Amino acid sequence: MSLIRQPVYDLNERPFMIIWETTQACDLACRHCRAEAQPEHDPLALSTQEAKRLLDQAESFGRPRPIFIFTGGDPFKRSDLFELVHYAAEIGLPPAVSPSGTPLLTADNLRQIK
Repeated sequence: MSLIRQPVYDLNERPFMIIWETTQACDLACRHCRAEAQPEHDPLALSTQEAKRLLDQAESFGRPRPIFIFTGGDPFKRSDLFELVHYAAEIGLPPAVSPSGTPLLTADNLRQIK
């Protein structure tokens, strides 16, 4: 069987995408979710500065940069989500957000992410 598309680099050496569960906080408790939802963001989770260091590490994989996906729980429960998404784009990582279908999934929040 041959591949339809051939990757431009060895996927054993570096990732195509990175998915980060930014928080376990979520107003939902879906059975299929592996984030073990809790009502509030854990204060012991990565700080903003620690998260930026994680983004810097992801960026260090080089070109083409991996897609960096912010997910959760509900990533909108992180008060610094917009800052982190902006930082990822600023350093050259293509950011993506995989939100939960909660009341925080608003047109305004989506505009800010864009």
